[in-house]
Amino acid sequence: MKKDAAMLPAVSAEMELLCACASPTGVRALAAGSFRPRRVDGARFRTLATNHHVIPMVYRAVKAAAQNNIDLLPVEFLECLQRDYLAIAAHNLRATAILHRLQSLMESKGVRLVPIKGPVLAVLAYGSTSLRQFEDLDWIVAGEEVLRAVALLEQEGYVAREIPPGANRSRYAASRQEWSMHKPGKTPHVDLKPALISHALADRRATEYMVGACRSIALGDGRACFAPGPEAMLLAVCMDGANEMWAKLSSVADAAALLSNVAGADWAGLLREAGRLGQKRSLLTGVLVAQQVLGCMLPEAFHKDAEEDPAAGRLAKAAAGRMLAERSLRTGAARRAGYALRTRERFRDRVRFLSRSLFVAGAADLNQISLPDAWYPLYSCFRPFRLAWDAARGRARRIVAAEASSRA
Repeated sequence: MKKDAAMLPAVSAEMELLCACASPTGVRALAAGSFRPRRVDGARFRTLATNHHVIPMVYRAVKAAAQNNIDLLPVEFLECLQRDYLAIAAHNLRATAILHRLQSLMESKGVRLVPIKGPVLAVLAYGSTSLRQFEDLDWIVAGEEVLRAVALLEQEGYVAREIPPGANRSRYAASRQEWSMHKPGKTPHVDLKPALISHALADRRATEYMVGACRSIALGDGRACFAPGPEAMLLAVCMDGANEMWAKLSSVADAAALLSNVAGADWAGLLREAGRLGQKRSLLTGVLVAQQVLGCMLPEAFHKDAEEDPAAGRLAKAAAGRMLAERSLRTGAARRAGYALRTRERFRDRVRFLSRSLFVAGAADLNQISLPDAWYPLYSCFRPFRLAWDAARGRARRIVAAEASSRA
C-alpha cells in the first residue's frame, strides 16, 4: 500500500531516498532502476542516515544500485558509507558473541536472560546481524532475578552506569526499572529490563508473554540463542516506538521488515495478545507508521482493528508527518510521555502510566539527592518537583537559544 500523499508533508530528496533505502520494496526498486530519486546532497544524506541509525540498510541499497550501474550517490560518499557499515558490522559481531556468552553464562547460574531487539531482531527482520544498527544489548529478566543478574554481571567486570553506589538496590529493583551496565572502555552496554521497554508502559504480564514467546533462533556461525519470535518482537518494536515517539527511521524500518519479510507469522494471534496486554494501540500505531512512511503493505489481520481505532491512525499520522518533515529527533520528556500516554487504550493503563511516571523514583532522582534508607519513600514526593524543574529549565534553554538565533 502506497503512502497517502494527501496526509503527509512534502519530503526532501534526501529523506525520499532514505525511506526508499529503508523500505523492503524500495530497496528492490532502487536496485532495479524502477525508482529514480531526485538529485541528493551526499553530505546531508549521510548525516540523515547516521542520525536515523539506518547506515547498514542505506549501504546495502546504494551498493546494489551501483552494481547495476545506477549511481545514487557520488563515489566518495559510497566509500564513506562502506567504512561506516564495516565498523557497524564489526560492532554487531562482537555484540552477538557477547549476547551468546552472557545468556549461556546466566543460564548456567539459573538466571534466564531474554534478549530483545539487538542482534536477534536483526536476524528476524533482515536475515543478518550486520543489517541493523544498534548500540546496546537489551535483556528481559524476571524482577525477582534482576539483583542476581546484576551481581553476576559485576563479577564479569560490568558496572552500573546510572544507579549511584550508595543507592538502596533492593528498593530500586522493586520499582521494576531497567539497570544499565557497562564495562569501562568496552562496548556494547547491557540493559536489564524487568519490564518490557518501560515500567510505565507495561506490567508483569507483558514480560511473561515475551518469555513465553521464546524459541531457539540461529545467530550465525553456529551460534543460537533463546529469544522471542517475530510476532513478539514486533510488539517490542512498536512499544519502543511509542515510548520514543517514533523519533528514528530505524524503528519504522524494523516494523516494516518484520511485517514484510516474515512468512507465516500469526499476526491475528499477536493482535489478540496485544489486546489482552493493553498494548493493541501501540501495535496498531507502529504498523500504520510503517505503512505511511515506508509504504509497507498492511497484512490483512490488521485492517479491521486499524479501522476501529482512529486514535491509532492519528498517532501514526503525527509521527509520520514529524519524521518526513525532518523535525528534530530530540523531543522533551514531557512530549514523549504525552505521546506514550495516548497509546494506552484502557483507562486503568493510563492511570498506571501517569502514576508510575510521576511518582516512581528513577536513577536521576537518586543521583540528584541522597536520602537515608528510612526516608526512601520521600523520593516519590520529590520526583514531581524535579520533573517540573527539569521541564522549566529545558524550556528556558530553548527560549534563550531561539532568542540568540533571532539576533544572529
